[in-house]
Amino acid sequence: MMMPLKTVTGRDIAALLNPRLAVLVTCCDLENKPNILTVAWHTPLAHRPPMLGISIGHTRYSHALIKERGEFAVNIVGQSLLEAVKICGMYTGEIDDKLDITHLGIRQAAHIHPPVLEDAVGVLECQVVDQVEAGDHTFFVGQVLLAQAREDCFSNVWSDAAVLQCLQRDQYGTFLGINGNGRAPF
Repeated sequence: MMMPLKTVTGRDIAALLNPRLAVLVTCCDLENKPNILTVAWHTPLAHRPPMLGISIGHTRYSHALIKERGEFAVNIVGQSLLEAVKICGMYTGEIDDKLDITHLGIRQAAHIHPPVLEDAVGVLECQVVDQVEAGDHTFFVGQVLLAQAREDCFSNVWSDAAVLQCLQRDQYGTFLGINGNGRAPF
């Protein structure tokens, strides 16, 4: 017997697509002052050339920086950066220096102005090639100029527990295994 479906509304609509990787997006202003934003709304878009998209709310400080500079980096992070993921999702870079608060280390990216995180397990350096206004968000299409991953964490797939996932809003976990072996929320 088929179970009835309930109607899902508002902010819970996006939660239907969880879990997703929780990533830290780095960007910077024209004076190269960096900022970091927690993002769960992202997706691969193309293989040739490699492209991905991120959706950023119009009211976010990082939205203005990405529009202005036309570049961003997606930093894939593990459980060790959980507190930084939470902080970068709660504070605004317009007022607070998130690098100072989180004590995250950065290094110069190879192809873009925004820095990348030293402790990321994977990094995608992107140049904005298009943007689509989508309600209260802008969907930034980025061409991937360079993609890197830690060898001990990625070999065509992420190793178990290598990456932090957004389970719902501000709840995170890691992948415990393949074929439905479960997740560990924390």
